[in-house]
Amino acid sequence: MARYFVSGTSAAALTNGSAIAAVVPAAAVACKIVRATFGVVNAGGTISDFQVGVGINRATARGTATTTAAGIKSDPDTAASQITGVDQAWSVQPTLAAADAVTIGFNTRGGADMPFPTNDLMSTVGTANAVVFVQRSGATLPASHQITYTIEWEE
Repeated sequence: MARYFVSGTSAAALTNGSAIAAVVPAAAVACKIVRATFGVVNAGGTISDFQVGVGINRATARGTATTTAAGIKSDPDTAASQITGVDQAWSVQPTLAAADAVTIGFNTRGGADMPFPTNDLMSTVGTANAVVFVQRSGATLPASHQITYTIEWEE
């Protein structure tokens, strides 16, 4: 399997329950999430010290993306990613499943690095079935604070 990744930053002061990023499978191509790393930056100065939660959710509808990034090849000699892409901003948020598959907690002064086990986290095939990373801190992030991420997957 070929490996791809995308890095990005959430919107500032993201509300609890809002999508950070969504890996969107194609109509006939699924993907396997193999690693996700998270951190927090503050464009306005010093980072506030607080706990951050990120949920990983299998969406039931993609939402309306306004920004989508293409996967970057880990090995430059492999073919381009065949999935739809990684949504990074929305005019309509994805419709989430009732419960997150995984919830990751970390402190803003540290970060989180989640390599998934051998079975990893598979998407289902179809563009409505994105794997969505969701802000689950319990409150809106402070002003100017953004969640940074790098998501890696195999196809």
